[in-house]
Amino acid sequence: MKNKKLIIIGGEGNAGIMAACVEDNRKRFGDDEWKVEGFINDYEKTVCGYSVLGGLKDIPILLQNPEYYFMWGIHMIGRNIFTEKLFRQANIPESRFAKIVHHSAFVSDNCELDAGVFVMANSYIGPNTKIGKCTMIMANSSIGHNTKIAPLCHLALGSITGSYVSVGLCSDICMGARVIEKNNVGNFAIAAASALVRHNIPDYEIHAGIPAKFLKRIRED
Repeated sequence: MKNKKLIIIGGEGNAGIMAACVEDNRKRFGDDEWKVEGFINDYEKTVCGYSVLGGLKDIPILLQNPEYYFMWGIHMIGRNIFTEKLFRQANIPESRFAKIVHHSAFVSDNCELDAGVFVMANSYIGPNTKIGKCTMIMANSSIGHNTKIAPLCHLALGSITGSYVSVGLCSDICMGARVIEKNNVGNFAIAAASALVRHNIPDYEIHAGIPAKFLKRIRED
């Protein structure tokens, strides 16, 4: 099916990158599976030149149109709990999420991508890896084999996540961060930008530096 109507939830940051990915896939690779219909945003009238079709409260109305599919582009680093709360409130059925992968990305044949996953340009996802629902994998990211990424995670530009790693619910591997093989990142946890993670990061904690050390807990309000 061609030109399926896609509504992206969020603003110019992550959500805008999703729209750019769709447009690049269409223009450079002739992939017309998805067409951006507009955005959901509580604060703006347009996002990246696209119309805002409503706010988060309007999602139930938009869901009544069976032609609409959705991508979740909201991720507030450091307020991970609030991000997950908004996601639950949106209550979008799994069957209504799109799955967007840039054509320059390498995704192993036996990798499992759940509904709503986004993979941007030049990323690598190794064999036997599972990527949870609505996780965002940004440009030039690398994920080793046999790794499990939970739903709603954000793997930022140039991040490297090694093999046999587990990343928990709504967590962040920030820009340029590196998680060494066989280490775990907990739920609502953060590997800060350029961090070198050589040990497990517990739930709700931010670890930073080379090597990474405990910095503080995330906001829980």
